[in-house]
Amino acid sequence: MTDQPETSPATPPTARVDGEPNPAARRAVLRGMVAAADRVVAPHRPLTAFIARNPLAGYERWSFDEAAARVATEHGTRLTLDEPGFRTRHRDGGIDDADLRGALERHVTEARDRERRSPSPGRHGLAVADILLADLVAAPPAPAPERQLATPAETVDARVAARVDDLVLRWVTAYLGSGSSTWSPMRHGAFWPAWQRLAARDPWVPRRVRRGIRRLAVHPEDAIADALAHWRLLGDDADRFLRAHLTALPGLAGHVAHAASVGRAIDLVDLVAVRATYERLLLPVTHAGLPTRPESRDGAGDPGTAEARRVDAVLDRLGLDRDDATARSTVGRVLSLVRPEERTTIWQEALDRSAARTLAPPRVRAADERADDRDAEPSPRPLAQAVFCIDPRSEGLRRALEREADRSGVVVETLGFAGFFAVAMRWHDLDGAPPAAACPVLLEPRRDVTELAADSAGAARYLDGVRARSAASAVVARTKDSTLAPYALAETAGWPMGLAAAARTAAPVGWSRLVEAWRGSAARPATRADADAVFALDERIAYAEAALRMMGLVDGFARLVLLAGHGAATVNNPFASALHCGACGGHPGGSNARAAAAILNDPGTRAGLAARGIRLPEDTVFVAVEHDTVTDRVTTCEPWSVPASHLADLARCDELLAAARAASLRERLATLPGAPDGASTADGADALTGDAERRAADWSEAYPEWGLAGNAALIVAPRRATRGMDLGRRTFLHSYEPDADPDGAALATILTAPMIVAQWINAQYLASTVDPDRWGAGPKPLANVVGDLAVQAGYGGDLRTGLPWQSVGVGRRAVHAPVRLQVFVQAPVARVCEIVDRSSLVRGLLEGGWIALRVRSGERDPWLRYGPLGWTREGIGEVAEHPAARTEPRPTRPVHAEEHP
Repeated sequence: MTDQPETSPATPPTARVDGEPNPAARRAVLRGMVAAADRVVAPHRPLTAFIARNPLAGYERWSFDEAAARVATEHGTRLTLDEPGFRTRHRDGGIDDADLRGALERHVTEARDRERRSPSPGRHGLAVADILLADLVAAPPAPAPERQLATPAETVDARVAARVDDLVLRWVTAYLGSGSSTWSPMRHGAFWPAWQRLAARDPWVPRRVRRGIRRLAVHPEDAIADALAHWRLLGDDADRFLRAHLTALPGLAGHVAHAASVGRAIDLVDLVAVRATYERLLLPVTHAGLPTRPESRDGAGDPGTAEARRVDAVLDRLGLDRDDATARSTVGRVLSLVRPEERTTIWQEALDRSAARTLAPPRVRAADERADDRDAEPSPRPLAQAVFCIDPRSEGLRRALEREADRSGVVVETLGFAGFFAVAMRWHDLDGAPPAAACPVLLEPRRDVTELAADSAGAARYLDGVRARSAASAVVARTKDSTLAPYALAETAGWPMGLAAAARTAAPVGWSRLVEAWRGSAARPATRADADAVFALDERIAYAEAALRMMGLVDGFARLVLLAGHGAATVNNPFASALHCGACGGHPGGSNARAAAAILNDPGTRAGLAARGIRLPEDTVFVAVEHDTVTDRVTTCEPWSVPASHLADLARCDELLAAARAASLRERLATLPGAPDGASTADGADALTGDAERRAADWSEAYPEWGLAGNAALIVAPRRATRGMDLGRRTFLHSYEPDADPDGAALATILTAPMIVAQWINAQYLASTVDPDRWGAGPKPLANVVGDLAVQAGYGGDLRTGLPWQSVGVGRRAVHAPVRLQVFVQAPVARVCEIVDRSSLVRGLLEGGWIALRVRSGERDPWLRYGPLGWTREGIGEVAEHPAARTEPRPTRPVHAEEHP
């Protein structure tokens, strides 16, 4: 081989032009290599705009089963519960044998053969599924996954690897948080040159490291090339090297990826370059190739011995003699159909089917439909129609509101729609807070909507007070964040601040009221959203039509239509934005409800809707309200804008909502730790309300609410398909009427936007539950907030990107069932097929098993499940297996509790 000293071993042939090295081409190739390796991480937004996202989104290009195998080797973690966790659910009835057999038949073609064969003379006959079922419930668990990717430092010296992680975390978080810090030498300019300038003077690293940093090239790609040359890596080995560095700190890498996507002067190339440089300079050894980590699979033992133990366990489960050679041979051949590490994917399918059975809208029998038609009377005009967000937390309040209305002899219809109400905007509130992008991250804000006050003089007085209080708060905040001033602050203001902290702890509700009074919220002037002015008329008409058709509300309007956005009142909660409306960019949804109401009440918009076939009665008024998911309080956003003719209707709705709130709190608080005595009974409404208000105001409360724990399904159907069902706040409920959507455009939007967001949420809750140490944020008491970016568990370690354990579990027990999203759509099957065929994103998620889609054309039709080979009927949702589909009692916990793996 000819020696070529002018080019590194890692330099690909494409990096040369006319036989000479081409630095620009080499850098482009290296940048492409990092881009190809970045599938192992997913971008993560900072805490201030936390949006649920699949932390393994880069693996969605593969099927769920293949992604699970790749995650096991690249991250050393699971995408599912472990086998003991699944078996516990099976023993407790959360998964039954029918679920397991259905899962086996879906994953193992031979398991569909129902013919029973005798493995030994005189013994009962067994089908393939019988043997595999015994394997699932009795075989020794497969070994835990181990991360196969390792950086050179992780292989050679774990202390150096830890040192590299610590140094990189400090520098990168300092840069990412520089925008919100009082002072930072890295606030201006790009990360790479700033790091080179400052790290070369770092006294906490050896002199040779500082000297090596000073000698680095201007471009970070050249630093990566130096590292690849140092370790003599080419091709696949170079790719493994890059992926190993990205998976070493996946949380930090995810935040860097997000920062790059929003235009910050840092990207994954910079991150890998800094890591590789520190590693190369701190390790004093040179290897001819990437060092390999020694095999250390504890408990794996000899494969032959492990397989023998597996066969023994299955024989024992089936009641067969271990010494029967024929039986051992037969069982061994059947077990070869499923590798031990594949069993968890079969268990996952069984768990998914169990959730689908529980949540599927039941099939209506023809006899029942005829009886309903005979008994039906002309429906009176509803008192109100309430449009809630599809968020699962709204399901409980919707159910309670409908029940209270029925008891009162009035008609209230509830509908579900994405909480931004089809108004993609940037919101500017009266108080002058930074503008908020109040729309899903899949969309860009189209207009800036401002909160305006009718009384300009009153608004001026109010804003003067806001500015004065903001200035005082800013001084204290800057003092806390500065370098030396906190010591003086503690000396001068320590006693009064200590007394304030004691009062805040002892009486959180009273303290909250005192703070609200100090802020002058009572003096806030009447305001309105100017959406009817900033959006052009054709935009207003298009938004209004899209929203009404997507929710199926095109006729039969009530006098009062409530548009209910939602938010969550919590304090001292780094994850507060995770409890707000995901459809509103992690912000409360009241502003979107106000904008939508302004548009739908606009006479010009209504005239345009009438021309498109949607005629709103003159006496129909849209009213914006906001649902606080912590206290279940529903507040009218602009009571001053409601016409006098509708005040009595609004007051009646307020009474029903108050009664529904009490019922919802009674059901919901009973599942939270620290619930008051008798929370599950009809008595003690005041105690329940007081406890909910305390959770919203208590800065020491780790469980203000469960958030979206338990989410498992998205149902896209008319409300009549699920009305009366207790869905346990586990479903995203999106209203849809096929007749109101003649061209299928509304359904296409639902399946390519709300369904995708629901899958993000579902995947994040799943990942935070099955491996809270890798994908979750750890326990809240240990959370150490890093600027406005993320949290660390304790004083160091990777940036945590998922949900805190208190969002998915209690103690060592998980309350969230890690189920993949089950989607039920009631619409013409051909229409759904056309949408799936047009969207490669939707098709990939369905065929890859990340989402299970079931469709039926009408309530009398069976549910058909989508698959790569066509539609199949599973029997889910049939009346025979739905004995309690329309009963109201519910368990004391939202989902079955699972021992923490």
